[in-house]
Amino acid sequence: MTRQFISILILISLIVSCAPKAQEAEMAEPELPRLGFNSEGLVTERDAVRSGENFTTLMTRLGLSSASAHALYQACDSVFDVRKLRAGNVFETFRDSLNRGLEYVVYDNDRIHQTVFRCKEPFAVWTAEREVDHKLRYKELTINSSLWNDMKAVGAPVELILDLSDVFAWTVDFFGLQKDDRFRMMYSESVCDGEVVAVDTIYYAVFTRDEKDICAIMYDQGDGGNIYWGEKGESLRKAFLKAPLQ
Repeated sequence: MTRQFISILILISLIVSCAPKAQEAEMAEPELPRLGFNSEGLVTERDAVRSGENFTTLMTRLGLSSASAHALYQACDSVFDVRKLRAGNVFETFRDSLNRGLEYVVYDNDRIHQTVFRCKEPFAVWTAEREVDHKLRYKELTINSSLWNDMKAVGAPVELILDLSDVFAWTVDFFGLQKDDRFRMMYSESVCDGEVVAVDTIYYAVFTRDEKDICAIMYDQGDGGNIYWGEKGESLRKAFLKAPLQ
C-alpha cells in the first residue's frame, strides 16, 4: 500500500510539473494573422484590376516574371478560379521594404471574401474573410415620397425592401403604397468594416394602413414551408401574390 501511495504521489507531481510547461508551450504558439501572413514591415498599396486584364498580365504588371506568374497560376488550382478576376475589383499588394519585391497580393472577391496570393516560392493561394458582425436593429418609417427614399431617410439598408416584399408578398401591394402607410420591423444585419453588407433575417414586421395592422412574426418550423405568421398564428402565405416586386 505504501509503495502504491508513493507511486501515485510521484505520478501526480509529474503531471503537475508538466502542466505549466504544456500551457507555456500552448501560449508561446503565436496566432496567425487574419490574412495568414505577417504584414509588419511590408509596404502596402491599393490598386484595382484594369479593363481587359487577366491573371497573368496582372501579375506581370505587378512585377512577377512570366515563369513566376505561371507558377502562381498553377498554385491557384481549386482555390481561385482565375476566370472570375473582375475589372474594377480592388486588391492590395505587399512588398519588401528594401528591394520592393512583390511578396503577397490580397484580392477582394467581394466585401467579405478575399483571396491571398503568395508571390514568392513556395507559391501558394488561400482564402481569407473579413470579420463580420451581426447586429439586431429596429426601424420604423412612414411613407412620404417612396419606400426607397423613406428607407434611406431612417438609416435602414435599401436591401431591406426586397426582404419586406418577401414577408408581405401575399398581403401587401408594394406598387400601391400610399402616403402615411407605415412599416415597423426588427431585423438583423451583417456589418463589415462599418458597412452593411447584407440583411440577415426579419424577425418581426408590421405594416399599418388606416390604423389597421398586418403583423408578420418569423417562426421557421424547418419544413421548407412558410416562416412568417400573423398575430393569431395564421400563415401569411396565400394562394396568390399581391404584386410580385422582384
